Amino acid sequence: MNYQSFKHCNLLILACCILFNVAGTAQKSGNVNRSLGNVNYNNNDYSPNHQVPQDVLPQARMTGGRMVELDVQLLSNQKADNYVAIFNLTQMGKTVEETNKILTDRYNGFAQELQSVGVPKDAIYLDMVTFVPLYEYEKEKKLFSKTHNEVPKGFEMQQNVHIKYKEASMMTKIMAVAAKYEIFDLVKVDYFVDNQEAVYVEMREKAVDHLVKEIELYVEKLGVDLESGYRIVAENKSVSFPLDRYSSYNAFSNVSLGGTPEKGKVLDMYKPKTMYYDKVAYDQFDIVINPTILEPAIQFMYNMKIQIAIKDPSLPKKEHFWLTPDGDILPVKMD
Repeated sequence: MNYQSFKHCNLLILACCILFNVAGTAQKSGNVNRSLGNVNYNNNDYSPNHQVPQDVLPQARMTGGRMVELDVQLLSNQKADNYVAIFNLTQMGKTVEETNKILTDRYNGFAQELQSVGVPKDAIYLDMVTFVPLYEYEKEKKLFSKTHNEVPKGFEMQQNVHIKYKEASMMTKIMAVAAKYEIFDLVKVDYFVDNQEAVYVEMREKAVDHLVKEIELYVEKLGVDLESGYRIVAENKSVSFPLDRYSSYNAFSNVSLGGTPEKGKVLDMYKPKTMYYDKVAYDQFDIVINPTILEPAIQFMYNMKIQIAIKDPSLPKKEHFWLTPDGDILPVKMD
């Protein structure tokens, strides 16, 4: 092998090493990038700007005036005590009687079998939604024209079935019974906590404890005078239910390495839409109660803020004196 061939071979090996190294790096970060793209609410176009920079540090801000503002954010994950699933039943028929009978038979069979899997009768509620006629066009021929007239064709009835249950695992049994009666439209599932007030009481107590410790830190460790100033307190709360936290995305397209065919019809594979529970992130919260959750939870959020005025040491201190009946002037200490 001559020198030129040897040099060319070394360059080729070096290029391959670099390529594999870059490919390996891209693979490790590429899966993350794709994951970020999927989570981006139906936005499958990945952009590096979607990533949160790892070197961004929190920046403390000074409030104007002589005020110290302390703030605490809390989040509490709570498992639902009860669930209510709503299924939609739709039935069409040629007459009112036929439509009503078919839908009634479907509902009665559905409700009866629900009781056999552990749903009591008083936990099932039927809500009438709509009952409307259906129309079709009938062609009417005349000598010089033809007209399409809208005429009644049948009727459509819709009802919603509300089902209350206590354990999330019950949904599998309920869905199986629903499918047996050709009920496939699960409208939504509502989550309920029996004692919502107790959740906020716990969060308020933890918020107060947190702020008291912060004030003690400022006074004892930093020497900031927070004892003599007046205080203003504000609070706010909100709640996020699982129904509002489901997001969806479509799978990424995977084109063959050979490229798109130049001729002929191209049939892309069906890419199903994926839905997932996307909880409220914890990065903005000081305290998270029940942080590890397996099933979708009701997320209670609470914020307490306190402003404390600091006395200006440059202002002259007021002095108080007492003039005694004997004419003596004595200083008086006022707290």
